[in-house]
Amino acid sequence: MGRHGAMASSAEDPKPAKPAGTARHGADSQRHVLAPFHHDVDEERYRVLTDLAIRGVDPRYVGPALESAKRLWCRLRGFALSTDRISAAHLARYLAFEAERVGTFDYRTALRRANVDRYLMDVAMRRTNRSMRTIRWILYDAGRLVHPREYPEARTLPAPRTKRIAAASAQDIRDWYALAPTLPQWLRRRLMLLLDLCYGAGARPPDFKVLRGTSITSETIDGRELAIVRLRNTAGGTRLVPVTDSDISRRLLDLAHSKGSDYLLPAAKGQVERNATDRIGEQLRARSHGNINAAALRNRWILDLAERVPAALLLQLADVVDVQVLADQRDQLPTYGLHRAIALMTES
Repeated sequence: MGRHGAMASSAEDPKPAKPAGTARHGADSQRHVLAPFHHDVDEERYRVLTDLAIRGVDPRYVGPALESAKRLWCRLRGFALSTDRISAAHLARYLAFEAERVGTFDYRTALRRANVDRYLMDVAMRRTNRSMRTIRWILYDAGRLVHPREYPEARTLPAPRTKRIAAASAQDIRDWYALAPTLPQWLRRRLMLLLDLCYGAGARPPDFKVLRGTSITSETIDGRELAIVRLRNTAGGTRLVPVTDSDISRRLLDLAHSKGSDYLLPAAKGQVERNATDRIGEQLRARSHGNINAAALRNRWILDLAERVPAALLLQLADVVDVQVLADQRDQLPTYGLHRAIALMTES
């Protein structure tokens, strides 16, 4: 059972009355602002919510509300899958109602605490105390993701920490590269791209949605040409990641030259599918080749990088705020003897 208890109240209760004097605007003519698909969205929980539905709200806002609620709720940790549907539905109903109240959909404005508290006051007369606590927890948890300074700190016991995805082994990497030439050309190209960017440059799955040929440039160091991949940081901005493996570097530079300003992966209707890396895994499994995991490839890159560069550079290149992935897999890292430690610590 999740942190919000049994979630006994239904997410389909009648919506609160709209405050008197609220004007309806031309919402259809205004651009919806949906919550972004953040890199820490739990994609397994997100997929379970694919058919989530709500009733009793303006149909213009149902789609944006459901999508934003799923993206936000699946970033939160410590909740049971069994309660995700009710929690996400409560959140979606609130987002849709707030959009109807103001005449446009903007998840950021809706999750301002003043707006959330106004809604809670509106529905309080038709809810039990237990139901109100549940809804308040849900909306405050979501609001904290967007406007953390506006909400009180969560007063909950920390959920047990789960280990990160295990890094792919060196043998796994060799096996995938060996498999690639045996595949149909279209699948071979996609598998090689997945390997070269995740294992060679530490790319995350969402990066593939925006990477183009122009995202890869080159730098010549001591007569050696290296591919440089520009990747987005989760907190904004970009970082430049050198690819030091000569074979991977050459393939990426050749690909960049051939693609130019086009996306590296095939794009339908002008954009790359959000789950493009998952589709590669599905095609491989359909051919009985087992499962390939982009995060496992990236984690192997991080572990290998940790042996060669200072911690500060590792954090910069990998765009992480801690080294938990290293702690989780400490047994795959070297242990240094005293003399080696002294030598490394005294290097100029």
